[in-house]
Amino acid sequence: MLDNHGEAGLYAVAVLALGLGGVNALSGGLTLVSSLGSAGALIRAGSQAVLGLLLVPTGIALALRKPWSRWVGVVAFGGIAVVQLLPLVAGSTFAVPLAGILLATGCSLYLLLAGEAFETADDGRVLTEDTDPHEFVR
Repeated sequence: MLDNHGEAGLYAVAVLALGLGGVNALSGGLTLVSSLGSAGALIRAGSQAVLGLLLVPTGIALALRKPWSRWVGVVAFGGIAVVQLLPLVAGSTFAVPLAGILLATGCSLYLLLAGEAFETADDGRVLTEDTDPHEFVR
C-alpha cells in the first residue's frame, strides 16, 4: 500500500504531466506553425508537440493509477527531456530550458521507481509454511 507521501508524489507528477504536456504541446505547435526554415526545427517542434499531447492524457491516467500510464509517462517525460536537449547537442544554442529538462528527467525517474503505486491490491494472503497446501516431505 502506498503511504500519503507517495500518493502525494504521484499526484504531483500527474499535475506536472498535465502542465508540462500543455506547455510543450502549445510551444511545439506554435513553433511548428511559425518556423518554415530548416527541417531539423520542424522535426523538433513536431516531436515536442506530439510528446506534449501525449503527456496530457497520461497525466489524467497517472492520477487514476492506470497501469499503462506509468510506462507511457516514462517515455513521454524522457522524450521531452531529450527534445529540449537537442539544440545544445546540435550546437545551435547554449541556452536550454534547464528547469524543464530537470523536471522531465525527475518525473521520469520517479515513475521508474514508483512501481508499488501501480500494483493491484492483493487480498492479503501470504504463502508461508503454515498455509502451504503442498507440503514437501523428505
